[in-house]
Amino acid sequence: MKQLSIVAVAYGLFLACTSIVLWGGYAVLIDAGADAFQLRTAEYFMRNAAFPVALFGAALIAYSRPKQGPWRSPLAALALFEAGALFIVAQRLFGLDASIAYGACALLLGCGSGLGFCCLQDIIASLKVYEAGLAVFAAAGISCAVYIAMELLPRTAMMIFGFAVLIPATAVAMAAAQRTVPCVHPAFDTIPSQQIDRCRQAAAESWPSLLCIAFTSFAVGIIRVDAIDNTGLVQDYADGSMVGLLAAAIVLLATWKTIYERIKLSRLYQVVFPLTATIFLLLPLFDGQFRHLLVLVAFVVFSIVSSLMVVSCARVARNQCLQPVLVYGMFAGTVYAAQEVGSLLGFMLNTTGTTGFASLSVVALIAIYAMSLAMNTRRGGRGAAESSTATATTSKAAGTESAIPPAEALDIRLSQQCDALVAQYGLSARETDVLRLLARGRDVPYIAEELVISKNTVRTHMRNIFQKTGVHSRQEVIDLLETVEQ
Repeated sequence: MKQLSIVAVAYGLFLACTSIVLWGGYAVLIDAGADAFQLRTAEYFMRNAAFPVALFGAALIAYSRPKQGPWRSPLAALALFEAGALFIVAQRLFGLDASIAYGACALLLGCGSGLGFCCLQDIIASLKVYEAGLAVFAAAGISCAVYIAMELLPRTAMMIFGFAVLIPATAVAMAAAQRTVPCVHPAFDTIPSQQIDRCRQAAAESWPSLLCIAFTSFAVGIIRVDAIDNTGLVQDYADGSMVGLLAAAIVLLATWKTIYERIKLSRLYQVVFPLTATIFLLLPLFDGQFRHLLVLVAFVVFSIVSSLMVVSCARVARNQCLQPVLVYGMFAGTVYAAQEVGSLLGFMLNTTGTTGFASLSVVALIAIYAMSLAMNTRRGGRGAAESSTATATTSKAAGTESAIPPAEALDIRLSQQCDALVAQYGLSARETDVLRLLARGRDVPYIAEELVISKNTVRTHMRNIFQKTGVHSRQEVIDLLETVEQ
């Protein structure tokens, strides 16, 4: 519990930093003069571009040079944040050109935020998946509480406190979390460039969820662009989002055990997509308070799926035994790049004066159509791949059985039997993984360790297998495998 508390505090403080200092409007400290709108617009897009670029850069380093670690240190993120603060000081005290101050801060803070999240992803991925969820949701609640408390300060004092106190405190908390949760999982020792098949499997496992989250991010980008030059609107969006996220964090913490054991996260994302699309379609139809409420719901939904995304990426990294920063950097980088694309589109629509029901509806409907095609392609492709794999395996077993070692022949036979049982009784992907290990005589602790899930989750999958196949014990499952039609 102490370990989880330290991680949750570190992650929560960093989320508070990004909410208060970065996304909350540090630009209030810079005197923009007469060119305020142009400078803030440029700063907004540079900051939103620097963030995913940093994530992609970290992922590429983790892929090609995974053993290099200085950039993973929280001190790297701290240095970039404080370097941005120096440009603000230079502009305020020494008259540094505002465009330089805006540009430097946007790049430094965006990159610092990306590196900070990657550093924290290593820590989260060191935890078991269930514990990682608890830490991330608790962190979301902590960040909301810190943000709400700091809202009592005047805006300028809030930003100064963020740079002078909150960011250094966050770096200390992150360093403590790193020492408390050492990176000992085998995923941290792999060299991804030598594990191309695992990278492909991770991509195949992740891309449907990625599409759902990326659309949510894209829609939020279109909506958020309205607040580029409206500090009051930024404040309203941030305040409402934080209150909603705090409530959502409490609910997720209370229900995480049920979600973890009974619901696949990918299914949650597939619910989020139509919800976001519906909000997006409704926005042009309403005005005033109801429209404002819809926007806040969209922001809260995105905040929730961003938290779930952290857990999902940690799970994929552990399951495929890949560097966590590689998985998270590519996944989150794509999500936030989609937000930048959405912001650019929203800005273009605002500039040309075509923002309205027709334009936004077309965007939403195109996205829904593309998602439907992608999901259908996935089902068809997966079915064809499974059929091809089964055919190839059968052919190999029939034509070369006499030429392969007995142990490998037994493994092929077990795989055939498991495939047949899965097809006959409609077992899920995770139930299939458990079944394959049960067929090889593995016990509950071994299966839990192998699949990186809890023992209770293994028992839940076993009960589901028993219920679907009509048996009552592991031995009966093995007996059924021997008699099932192949």
